Amino acid sequence: MKTNLNVPQSQTVQAFYLFFIVHTIQIGAGLMGVPRILFLDAQADAWISVAIAGVYLHFIAWIMIKILRGYENADILGIQTDLFGKFVGKTLGIFYLLYIFLILLSVIKNYIEVVQVFIFPEIPIWLMSLFLLSLMVYSVTGGFRVVVGTSFLFFLLTIWLVLTISKPITYMDWGHFTPILQTSWTDILKGAQRTAYTVLGMEILFFVYPYIKNKKNIALPVHLGLAMTTFLVMLVTVVSIGYFSPDHLRETVWATLSLFKIISFPVIERFDFIAVALWMMVVLPNIVLLCWMLVHSLKRLFHLKEKHSIFGVSVLLFIGALLVEYRMDIDLLTEWTARVGFWLVFVYPIFLFLYMKLVHRWRRRRRA
Repeated sequence: MKTNLNVPQSQTVQAFYLFFIVHTIQIGAGLMGVPRILFLDAQADAWISVAIAGVYLHFIAWIMIKILRGYENADILGIQTDLFGKFVGKTLGIFYLLYIFLILLSVIKNYIEVVQVFIFPEIPIWLMSLFLLSLMVYSVTGGFRVVVGTSFLFFLLTIWLVLTISKPITYMDWGHFTPILQTSWTDILKGAQRTAYTVLGMEILFFVYPYIKNKKNIALPVHLGLAMTTFLVMLVTVVSIGYFSPDHLRETVWATLSLFKIISFPVIERFDFIAVALWMMVVLPNIVLLCWMLVHSLKRLFHLKEKHSIFGVSVLLFIGALLVEYRMDIDLLTEWTARVGFWLVFVYPIFLFLYMKLVHRWRRRRRA
């Protein structure tokens, strides 16, 4: 496996699009239920957990950019092979593959469950899975630029949903936030860790870097994308804590979507139905980008053709969606994905960065 990739100019995009890539892959299934998850640990101080997690996101992004700039045009798969050798590097690459598959399956299953609960209780799992996977295959087969275009387009089509939160804000009880710091710092830090599943996806930077034209300008759009993600997680967390009573929030699995229930218009009585349907456009970039990461990794590790990889991944996802059927199974899948993702995305890059510095320094001394 070559460390640096030779990517044709026709498949590259400007660094500007990293804002949409990073942000849209993070915001999706996790945002639907993150307020309750944070509240269970950090209580009314959950907003502090979000702030801590947001700062740490920027730190990890800085580490990732430093790692990538240590090479000319490499992705994480090539970097690991260069630093650890062919066997260990390929093994770590396979571990990445399994992780990406798990998070992709968990996103699909969480959204299907939401559709069944809010709109169509009797809709078959196979039908929703087939629908989402068809859209995924259609987008990914178009190439990297189509995948990026999907993120850009759906961001513009759905960002207006943020404005609908204005009505629940008018019903907030700010007394729910006092006294501040009533929760121990241990629980607040646990809450920050629990945001992991919601903000997973920023590791895509390790995969798309070779496809960026002006690599010197990647830092600003990446950090802006992470800031936008932190803002939305903070917004739905604060509004949910202020709007719901503590007991109600503990029992509300999808607090973010439940906020839409009080919104109505003269021609639309149940806006939450519309919001859940529109949420597919929020989740779809997650699915498309994660699938592209899988296809890219399979091509790099095993030299598989992209079309074969896409259809193979789709079949495995379809089977997985049918096997993971009950709520308990979905919770277990999500929990394990969050645990693996925490160590792989938020801890491993620090170790990789330090190890890269040692290896590069040792190589320079050998040359000297």
